[in-house]
Amino acid sequence: MACSHSTFRRNLIILFLCFFTTATTTLAQVPANATFKFVNQGEFGDRIIEYDASYRVIRNDVYTFYTFPFRLCFYNTTPDAFIFAIRAGIPGDESLMRWVWDANRNHPVRENATLSFGRNGNLVLADVDGRVVWQTNTANKGVTGIKMLPNGNLVLHDRKGSFIWQSFDYPSDTLLVGQSVRINGRNKLISRTSDIDGSDGKYSIVLEKNGFPMYINNSGELLLYGGWPGQEFGTTVTFDAVPDNDNATSYELVLSINQDSAPPPNRRLLQVRPIGNGGQRNLNQLNYNATYSFLRLDSDGNLRAYTYYEKVSYLRWAESFAFFSSYFIRECALPSKCGSYGLCDRRMCVACPSPNGLLGWSESCAPPKLAPCKSGGAAKVDYYKLVGVEHFMSPYEDLAKGPMKVEECKAKCDKDCKCLGFFYREDISKCLLAPLLGTLIKDAASDTNSVGYINEVHVHFKLTVYDVKSSQASLSNSQLF
Repeated sequence: MACSHSTFRRNLIILFLCFFTTATTTLAQVPANATFKFVNQGEFGDRIIEYDASYRVIRNDVYTFYTFPFRLCFYNTTPDAFIFAIRAGIPGDESLMRWVWDANRNHPVRENATLSFGRNGNLVLADVDGRVVWQTNTANKGVTGIKMLPNGNLVLHDRKGSFIWQSFDYPSDTLLVGQSVRINGRNKLISRTSDIDGSDGKYSIVLEKNGFPMYINNSGELLLYGGWPGQEFGTTVTFDAVPDNDNATSYELVLSINQDSAPPPNRRLLQVRPIGNGGQRNLNQLNYNATYSFLRLDSDGNLRAYTYYEKVSYLRWAESFAFFSSYFIRECALPSKCGSYGLCDRRMCVACPSPNGLLGWSESCAPPKLAPCKSGGAAKVDYYKLVGVEHFMSPYEDLAKGPMKVEECKAKCDKDCKCLGFFYREDISKCLLAPLLGTLIKDAASDTNSVGYINEVHVHFKLTVYDVKSSQASLSNSQLF
């Protein structure tokens, strides 16, 4: 009888646990009246939008998906190629509104694509043919609701309000105030290709164990061109706007880091703003409320912040910081400053280097084309030499090799099929091979935005033999090598 009683109690407990688990699972669903399916169709909005895009606001009888100043939308910059995104801006102020988060910029959808939020808690973007293009992967994970927070974070939450998924964990090219990149998560921002093409571009800023460097992707090879290399940034970097005084009348735009760091040992570029303490890097100080700001890696490779300032009548989302600028890092160090090729001096593209000297610069200025490359080196080549210029990688001294003689540097470039030219530091006999030229920087000695004097930096550009004229004129700023 005792054994029968024990078995009954055990079965009762099992039955109770099964009932409790089933009840809990049932409760942890999205209420039927909170689900939705939005079809990408209908009229476009008529406000001024970044990238000259067309857009549709996402809303229904249950959700407006608008929390000042952020709203969910579909937008497109080319016909029938839509991005599910978050927009920042107030329609009534007649100012340019900005895009601050993209879900599917590498896989746009078409007219009549659907965005659905089912009872299982999964947010799904499907193309018109039913193919799932993007999703939060939160099915049956306890999601009970969706909301747009005042900081621009789109969240899926459980019944206790805890976040199961958030857009802040998936930045593309932009960080809103309070948003982070993490070593153990999304650790980079990647630029757009262009204003028209929203797919991943060639510029990135990446949180690594040894810094927060900026790279340009040159046919798969990452070339350092900016950022904060050689510094300890910890495992998390957060963009923030911090009140600068008790009255909050001015704000500091900063990068907050989660542990102490030291100044970079090899940096030769001038940073005018104070670097900040071990827990942050200062970007810029603003004499107004900077709560609504975002940091973006733009399609030209420059890292910029934009801040909403309501006391102006136009361009209320205005640039409030630029990494390459007159007040931070010299503008000429931006690889794209002069397009694919050009010489930059004091923020201006002043010349197009050529075997015949320095010609007038225009957007058509292009680096020399090389002959087909064979194993063991390129076809026979020659060089012309410019005195007093730097490459955008030159400030990062550990990228240069040596000591070696200039002839050895030339030989290395001769044998490297990817080498378009080489930069040689005569004072320390260091050699830097350049697989990409871009913007050349006039000697730092004449640039008031840089520190240190680089003694006669020479750069030599590769030419195929048939590109070198048999009779060369006397060159004042360049010569054959």
